[in-house]
Amino acid sequence: MFNKSHRGGAAETPDVAPPERPAPPSGKTRRIATIGAATRVEGDIVGDEDLHIEGRVTGRVECKQSTVTIGGEGEVNGDVFAHAMSVAGRVEGRLIVAHKVTLRDSARVTGTIICPCLVLEDGGVFHGSVDMDPDNAILAEAFDDDHAASASTPAMSVPVAADDGGDDEVDERS
Repeated sequence: MFNKSHRGGAAETPDVAPPERPAPPSGKTRRIATIGAATRVEGDIVGDEDLHIEGRVTGRVECKQSTVTIGGEGEVNGDVFAHAMSVAGRVEGRLIVAHKVTLRDSARVTGTIICPCLVLEDGGVFHGSVDMDPDNAILAEAFDDDHAASASTPAMSVPVAADDGGDDEVDERS
């Protein structure tokens, strides 16, 4: 009908290469540690690589330079410190994150979230308090003051003259 030539057999599909993944910063390969669904950890976890939790963790999690992902089967009872965080499972505790927290549609979080950026997907449940001040003292302390210095611009100081009860002349000098 449209002058297609049929060569018989299965239709040919062009060879298409999958899109290339961008290289991690500094040429380093990103390593991901995984706590499987059948694993339970009681105690603190400290690491410098990304962490994916599908099991249960009771204790403090510190991956301050990395991303912590709590999968749909994951459960954390304790404070979590991370550069970025994604939650699809359950958390009870404080989430102290330097960059961004994403609560997925299946997330169930109870506690305090301290981060400059928060994403809450439809269906995600959160009970607690949120502090999104990038100059938060807890963020500055947790991330060695590097975060607070880079997350905000310096405030400009403007002198204010005291009211002497005289005329209401405004001095516009800088």
